[in-house]
Amino acid sequence: MSQEIEIEVKSMLTEEGYHTLINGLELLGANAVTQHNHYFETPDFSLKSAHSGLRIREKDQTFTLTLKQPHTVGKLETHQTLKEGEWITAKEEGLLPAGQVVSQLTSLKIPIERLTYVGTLTTSRIEISYRNGTLCLDKSSYLGQTDFEIEFEGTSLSHAESTLTKLLESYNLPYTETDNKVRRFFTRKLALDNK
Repeated sequence: MSQEIEIEVKSMLTEEGYHTLINGLELLGANAVTQHNHYFETPDFSLKSAHSGLRIREKDQTFTLTLKQPHTVGKLETHQTLKEGEWITAKEEGLLPAGQVVSQLTSLKIPIERLTYVGTLTTSRIEISYRNGTLCLDKSSYLGQTDFEIEFEGTSLSHAESTLTKLLESYNLPYTETDNKVRRFFTRKLALDNK
């Protein structure tokens, strides 16, 4: 189990803007790593109401349960490594293993017994060290759509914002505010469910 404060800013990109940055930063698409974010929620959206998100990230045959919740600056992330069987049980039965994530969910008054797996967002991510932080270019596919974004995780909010803004300006790309992936996933899911 580990906890960390994540301070990141992000911007949506067009597909053309995404490729402009890959070429300009001399990044190879072959360096992309695929990760699957498997999302969980209760029927009445308890996590959303708490401005939080719960996922199991599958990457390189490892499984990490992560709760993201609000913090004074950025998000507090609580991580817990799972075995593959624990991921399958969570997906099929909605049962999470005991640990710090369940403790944090309990402190948020999330009804753990009502959590269910709701779907997966798959991201092809290119990640590099950049200007004292971490820069990610993401191509994400979920529920029949694909989008592109850039994220920069910095040492402070002002560092993250100024670094991302300067990078986008240097390529004449607009800064386009966006929701995080879990929000975009659920917005799309609700739109499809209400059709």
